[in-house]
Amino acid sequence: MKKIGRLFLWFLFIAMTLLVAVYTYAWMDKLELHEKRSSITIYDVNGNVLYETNFKKNMHWTNIDDIPKSVQEAFVSVEDKRFYYHAGFDPLRIVQAMGRNITSGNILEGGSTITQQYAKNLFLTNEQTMARKVEEFLYAARLEMQYSKEEILEGYLNTLYFGHGVYGVNNAAKYFFDKPLTKLTTAETAMLVGIPNGPSIYSPYLSKENAIKRQQLILQVMVNNDVITEKEKQQAEKEPLQLAVHTDHEKAGNDEYYIDAVIHDLQQRDDIDLGKELHVYTYYDPSVQATLNTSISNHVSLKSELEISGVVMQPFTGNVMALAGGKDYTLSQYNRAIDSKRQVASTIKPLLYYSALKEGFAPSSTFLSEPTTFQIDDKNTYAPKNYAEKYPYKKISMIHAISVSDNIYAVKTHIFLGMETLADSLHAFGIKDAKPEASLALGTVNMSILQLSKIYNTFASEGLYTEPAFISSITDGQGRSLYQHDSKPKRLLDRDETLVLNQMLTATYDNKNVAHTFPTMYGNQPDTQAGVKSGTSDWDALVVGFNPNYTVGIWSGYDDNRALPKADFNISKDIWQETFDELNQGKENVWYQPSDNIVSRKVNPITGKPSNDGSNYWFIRGNEDGSEKLKDD
Repeated sequence: MKKIGRLFLWFLFIAMTLLVAVYTYAWMDKLELHEKRSSITIYDVNGNVLYETNFKKNMHWTNIDDIPKSVQEAFVSVEDKRFYYHAGFDPLRIVQAMGRNITSGNILEGGSTITQQYAKNLFLTNEQTMARKVEEFLYAARLEMQYSKEEILEGYLNTLYFGHGVYGVNNAAKYFFDKPLTKLTTAETAMLVGIPNGPSIYSPYLSKENAIKRQQLILQVMVNNDVITEKEKQQAEKEPLQLAVHTDHEKAGNDEYYIDAVIHDLQQRDDIDLGKELHVYTYYDPSVQATLNTSISNHVSLKSELEISGVVMQPFTGNVMALAGGKDYTLSQYNRAIDSKRQVASTIKPLLYYSALKEGFAPSSTFLSEPTTFQIDDKNTYAPKNYAEKYPYKKISMIHAISVSDNIYAVKTHIFLGMETLADSLHAFGIKDAKPEASLALGTVNMSILQLSKIYNTFASEGLYTEPAFISSITDGQGRSLYQHDSKPKRLLDRDETLVLNQMLTATYDNKNVAHTFPTMYGNQPDTQAGVKSGTSDWDALVVGFNPNYTVGIWSGYDDNRALPKADFNISKDIWQETFDELNQGKENVWYQPSDNIVSRKVNPITGKPSNDGSNYWFIRGNEDGSEKLKDD
């Protein structure tokens, strides 16, 4: 027993020695909150501030004296009851919080102190690792040793994240209730206290039921901690919830997907010091983003598990004007537009048909489309099927094959050209995973919607390729230029064949292609002329389309790769059509001008033969009927 006692005393001595050493280091190692933290200001295309990564006092900062005592006490009561008495961490709170959370069945309290949370907000990420917790403790100790409790609480309340792109309790009061802090009721204060613990769960805009339940729990904690009386609690519980009115795109806060992309871009640059003050100018267009956000919210419920990603690019520059990595950033910060690689299905076919045009095919070139088994080599066969197993059972033109997304025509073209042709074309666009196999013609290659859209943006740019760009320029704190985006398009596709292809991509909504089935964009025809192609697999639905003004790409699907119900197939088309139409509203119906080497012919789009009742498509002069070298099947 004496031995155990001695061991305990030694343990206590070592622990106290380490604690004294840590707090001595914390006192001596100066922590300049506003100088040492990286200061990155991001601007939109209009020069307005989009985001600031630091929390300087000029960033909508509210002084502690301007934050009502009732608000301060409410946050301290729930988040860190012994805030004014501990030195940065509270072992008793950790144990008590675990017990209360288990008893209530809800995450009512967290184990971290306000000081630890402030340290995390300023200097660390949300990753749950032991190394990160140690860093958090060390930063918290330095804060406690060098700053007053009032300064720490002020910083904490100004750096809290409430979802929807809202930082700071003062901004939250305005966003959720359209009120200054001084006008908040007890009920409203309790609701604000509950949101930062999980904005995707407790935001009243996302789940009013969850928000109210959380509010009731917070009110009870405030009673238990003598912040309010039982009578005040009962009055607050009866108060109806009256939220500020916002448009759907304001509630979604989807500009943060773009901000994340910019910050990731910065982190990949070896020539930029993120520890210095930076001013980052981007191509983000708030009006374009608002259009994309509104279209998404009009067609997908926040309660649905279906996810969306989208991108709007500018032809001839590659500038990314808007980005949606999901239907709501507060619900999920995963940026599907960039990080999610999914099968692109039939949206790959225009690149295949461009190669065919280069090899002497014409829009009028025909193949017989019927159920076909292809002998790939001595051992392998491939038997693709058309959607819903609908076949024309006759020869069809390339125009019609694009219009109805005929799989037999695509695979015949793919094999005729040699399966390396399409794979090589994708490699030229940086898609290294493309393999020369028969199914590649039907889009069995994974890409993000941004990667797919850059291919279509090359079509939109008459064959000129530019890498997608988020950042236009970067300057330091003294205004010196550190980076200037220099868009140097390179000729990746020949202009004439690209223009012929672009005109063919209007066939997807040409009602003269109605035959054994309908054009794929039938019912989703844009108001202005556009080249557009859809693609659908069992798991994904994509649409990408363009004119000289915009390239718009939309993906929809489920994160867990479950099969798409048929009812969901058309959602990406609806979002694309609404976005594209809204962006082009009031603009002249611009389209491409053919060169002298291109002729326009009115043809029956199904057969490809001249017809006075047909539609106008473009052909390379002298090859209106396809190369004489091509053998029909």
